Order: sequence, then C-alpha cells, then structure tokens
Amino acid sequence: MSNEKNGKVLLGSGLLLAVTSSLCCIVPLLAIVGGTGGAVATFSWAAPLRPYLLGATVLILGFAFYQAYKPRQKDACGCPGEEKKSGLQSKTFLWVITVMSVLLSTFPYYAKYFQPQQSGPQIIVNNSAGAEQAVLHIQGMSCEACEGHVNNALLQKKGVRKVNTFYGKGISIVEFDSTQISLKQLAATVETETGYQVTQSENK
Repeated sequence: MSNEKNGKVLLGSGLLLAVTSSLCCIVPLLAIVGGTGGAVATFSWAAPLRPYLLGATVLILGFAFYQAYKPRQKDACGCPGEEKKSGLQSKTFLWVITVMSVLLSTFPYYAKYFQPQQSGPQIIVNNSAGAEQAVLHIQGMSCEACEGHVNNALLQKKGVRKVNTFYGKGISIVEFDSTQISLKQLAATVETETGYQVTQSENK
C-alpha cells in the first residue's frame, strides 16, 4: 500500500510541476478567452522558475519510470514475483501522465495556435492626421501567449490600428490615431487588461 501511495505522489507531483512550469503561458491564453486579464500578473512568478520546474518534472517522472520498470524481486523458487497493481499504478497510467506533462511543459511553443485571430484594421495611413507610432516597454511577458494577450488588449481599443509585440525584447510597437487614444491610455490598457507593467512608453 505504501508503494501505491508513493507512486501516486510521484505522478501527481510530476504533473503538478509540469502545469506550474507553464502557468505563465497558459493563463494569458485563458485570459484572452475569459476576459480576466488582471489574473495574469498573479502567476508571473512562475516564469523565472520554469527551467527548475521542468528539471524537477523530468527527475520525478524519471524516478517513476525506474520504479515501474525495475526488475522485480524473485520469490523462493527463483520466479519473478507477481505484483498486483491498481490502475493508478499501471505503466499505462504512467505513460498517460508523462504525455500530459510533456504537452503541458511544451505549451509555450504551440500556444500561439490557440490564440484567436485578430480582425480589424491593420494598416495606418502614414500621412493621415493623428497617425503615430509608439513603443511600450513591458515587464512580465515570457512567451508568445503573452504577446497575443497584449496584442488582443490593445487592438480592442478604438484608434489602435496595428500592434506588434515581442516578449523577448519586452516591447510592443503600436500604430494608433492620437486623436482617438493617447500614449498614456495605451500604457494604462496594457496594465489594466493584462496585468503586465509598462515601464516606459515613447513615440517612435
């Protein structure tokens, strides 16, 4: 019974760590769908810990595989002892948990395919009255899902024509009509709707 309990703890821990390691990218996507932008900032702490969480996930699942596939002890006659295992202890369940952990851990690399496609004006006439381009320096983004979250929030605002966000550089380049929305309002939109912090905003 102790081995069964340990097995459940191992698998549960592995799955939990995999989920936690990708919270920083899963939550922005859920925020786009559910409109709960402010919640993103709550899980931004997970981004710097991601490499360690992934490492711990690999170690735990590796140990679980060792436990599942190690040679069984032989009984008095020299035959491998038959162990009765519950469904939660089976090798099939271990593989299911492992596949789920891999999918969750690699979520940042395919999150963009789940983001809604933005429609609306994408071109701004450079010589039109009020046409401007600004750069917002944003703190807290960690993956492409974060980029999509920022783009979505800004494109909902009247006067915003085009947005290109780059999480690696921590910036968002916004083309907008200054007669309809100000630079200060753009920064406030990012902070209110996404939970990320705008450290600097400037006209390009």
